[in-house]
Amino acid sequence: MKKTLSWFALFILLFGNFSFALDLQSALKLSNDALKTAISSTGSFVQWGNTTTEDWIISILHEKGITIHTDWNSFKPNNDIRRDEAAKMLTLAVPYLPNGNKTSKASNVPCTFYDENAAWSDLKSIIKESCEKGLFKGSNWKFNPEKSITNAQLLTVLWRMLYGMQDESKGHYASKYIALLEKDWYLENISMPQSKWDVAAERGLLAKLVVRVIE
Repeated sequence: MKKTLSWFALFILLFGNFSFALDLQSALKLSNDALKTAISSTGSFVQWGNTTTEDWIISILHEKGITIHTDWNSFKPNNDIRRDEAAKMLTLAVPYLPNGNKTSKASNVPCTFYDENAAWSDLKSIIKESCEKGLFKGSNWKFNPEKSITNAQLLTVLWRMLYGMQDESKGHYASKYIALLEKDWYLENISMPQSKWDVAAERGLLAKLVVRVIE
């Protein structure tokens, strides 16, 4: 609230000395724009689908070294993303979590995968690190690095990052994670019906969700 008030004070200083008079409609528009800017600067207001905001999302990830891309279009937001590439972004995001990583590696689960050579050569170590941080588990000693990460897998990893492991033995392994993410508003304005759970996740969704959990 104090930040918002300070922005309004700045708004008054900037526009209070103008020699010309604004009509009411123009004044209201300027005031509304100033309010949006103020709230955006505090991280509590994000308009998904707005080009400027989407470029801001990528700029945040680029500044933190989570992606090499610098704008939304170059990030190819509508494309699928491989599991090894997703593991890189999610693992590099862990240090920026507000309350730290809540996951922990199970001591009896070795993070060695038979198919690690299918990963991009520069991502082999990040695959192991993502497992050691308790984010990815793999299946039958395989990581499947070249396959696209699904929405369910992505949301499962996000919850593990934030709060740790849940019981995945009943029903769909991701059902608890998705319900809890919805409860905590991380999926606000994001449609995630069960029919989309096992569909390949888009790169843009990954970027938006990563920014939500670290900002």
